[in-house]
Amino acid sequence: MYKYLYGIFFLCTALQATAQNNFQADSLLKASETEQSDSGKMKIYNKLANYYIDNNAAKAIEYLEKAKTIAEKLKRPLNVANNFYSIGFCYLLKADYEKSLYNYQESIKIYEKLKDSFRLSNALMSVGNVYLQNKDTKKTNEYYDKAEILIVAMNDSQQLASIYDTRGITYDQQAKYDSALLHLHMAYNISLLIKDMEYAMNSLSNIGLAYKHQFKNTEALNCFDTVLTYFKKTNAPADRMAALYNNVAATLAQAGNYTKALEAFNKSIEYAQQTGSPTIEMENYHNMSDMFGSMKNYEQQTQYLKKYYQIKDSIFNIDSRNQLTQMEADYQVEKKNNEIVKKDAEVVKQKSQRNVFLIISIAAVLLLTAGIFLYNRIHKTNTQLNEKNRLISEQRNELQKLNQVKDRLFSIISHDLRNPLITLRSYLSLADNDSIAPEKKMQFKLQTMNAVINTGDMLDNLLAWANVQIKNTQAAITVINLEDCVWDTVHHTEAQASQKGISIHQQIEAHTALGDYDIVSIALRNLVTNAIKYSDANKSIYILSAKENDRVTLTVKDEGIGLSKEQIASILSNKNASTSGTQGEKGSGLGLFLVKELLQKINAELKIESQEGAGSSFTIVLLAV
Repeated sequence: MYKYLYGIFFLCTALQATAQNNFQADSLLKASETEQSDSGKMKIYNKLANYYIDNNAAKAIEYLEKAKTIAEKLKRPLNVANNFYSIGFCYLLKADYEKSLYNYQESIKIYEKLKDSFRLSNALMSVGNVYLQNKDTKKTNEYYDKAEILIVAMNDSQQLASIYDTRGITYDQQAKYDSALLHLHMAYNISLLIKDMEYAMNSLSNIGLAYKHQFKNTEALNCFDTVLTYFKKTNAPADRMAALYNNVAATLAQAGNYTKALEAFNKSIEYAQQTGSPTIEMENYHNMSDMFGSMKNYEQQTQYLKKYYQIKDSIFNIDSRNQLTQMEADYQVEKKNNEIVKKDAEVVKQKSQRNVFLIISIAAVLLLTAGIFLYNRIHKTNTQLNEKNRLISEQRNELQKLNQVKDRLFSIISHDLRNPLITLRSYLSLADNDSIAPEKKMQFKLQTMNAVINTGDMLDNLLAWANVQIKNTQAAITVINLEDCVWDTVHHTEAQASQKGISIHQQIEAHTALGDYDIVSIALRNLVTNAIKYSDANKSIYILSAKENDRVTLTVKDEGIGLSKEQIASILSNKNASTSGTQGEKGSGLGLFLVKELLQKINAELKIESQEGAGSSFTIVLLAV
């Protein structure tokens, strides 16, 4: 029995694509005749290559080479790299592994120079696939490892699921089932985490096949049942249902449950016939022949084997007709190319006649240009002087701003960094003093740990604030995942909260918003750290998100000591001073000031609601997606 029937419907799609008429190719060829610009011709050649890539890889390579030549002329390295990559894929289809490897490697060199991590990871995986075809396991894993390292660095969950799924299938083919299941399960879990159910079901099907190959029929059928339930719920296409039912049937037959296996085979055939997928239908007859052979029912085995060869022969005949059709298409393409050559010669003649007129026109234009040039030169000189004056003024303002940043930095360093260092020095000097009671030593140790934690948080805020003030860069506002942001914050502050026995609860109703991930993370971490600092032991902190019209709110609510109206006004006016926490924790007073400045960069705002002795709520208001 064949191993990977689940992907067989792609082959059916390719067979149907080769049967289409030449209308699309003719239209593109006519467009290439009239197109004058190099960039336009390059796009047409790429479209022609895509047309041929499934049914005539050699022809696709011809047009990709033309597109690459134009891309090199136009100095567009990304287009050059993409053409190398597509040519490598075409040679892989032709089983010319040496040329496929060369073109993939050339694309890798350019992607590395462009620092295009996404495309580079795909190219590395493709090189691994070439070595896989040559059964070079060492090289295959080497390039898969490189791709995986790159994908992890990008933090691209979808790409990570893809590499794990690919590696799982590879290990399954090599009968390394433990490694296969490990990687396939990782792909499945990541897909669930990012809510990509289609890819999750694909990985789960591959997990089922890996179990089947180990003869763990019960586990395999459990996987297939889950996928089948999802397919029914989402009204999956008939070709996917046909492939899945074939996997279920083959597993049931392997388990000796021939009655249910026959039912599943018949359902698979029914779906295959609905979509006109002869390849899946043929695979079912082959598997049914094997099943009846296992049952020693040789009459039925022979019957289904005949059906298998009937469809196989019909597909061969279709391929033969398609080859004849393709030969006719190639002839028409060659005819069009000859016509293009003739038209190019006529265009050259017409251009030579126009050149005389152009020379006269150019002379007149040059005289006019000389006058304009003199005027523009005077105007440009005046503009440059004004621009220099403007730059001098901006530089003076920037120097004043940097001087203010410097003064604030020195003020915080001289005042707020000195106290925790003194605390640390005092504890170290008393640590070896046997005359001090253990309880007192433990108290000193906790005070020192709090000082170190608060100093670390203060340094993080200090560096972030200084970076914002000095660089003054514009934040890139994109769609961010609030669940990930909250999870990172809770993970970062978990140790600090546990020291005071404080529990952090999450209620995330709005999952996405517009903003900058790093800025929202810094702001949220400061709010949670402050909530811990000003909460008594064994209290709770709540992180909530909700959508209100075109806004998304992200709230940190505590049961701490609260704020007075005067303190809230002081915070909002950037005049807040540092105060000690419920266990004497120190701070710089920079945290909330930094939060307000950072949120302004992403068109967000901070709202504060509090009552002395009854806790506080700090709300970040973001734009909704």
